[in-house]
Amino acid sequence: MNLTQEQIKKLANNLSKLDIEDEKLSWDINEIIKYIDLLSEIDTTWIKPTITVIDKNNGYRKDKEIKKEISREKLLNCSNQKIIQDQIAISNIM
Repeated sequence: MNLTQEQIKKLANNLSKLDIEDEKLSWDINEIIKYIDLLSEIDTTWIKPTITVIDKNNGYRKDKEIKKEISREKLLNCSNQKIIQDQIAISNIM
């Protein structure tokens, strides 16, 4: 499928504000369209649709019980910093 010069002008004017006088632009856009047509001919019926290209899995370990709720006191006790009014004290940053 090749685009006509009029179709390219419409694309350039309405979508991307490209310089439409450039003959190389017409050639480039037609080459892109040809490549898309070529890709559409490929049989992909055997490929399963994917949401992502990376293999993601749940980070939870199956052999460990997951505790959904941890008390504030337990979290504060994990810190080596001084605790003041139920907050972790940090050194002055200014």
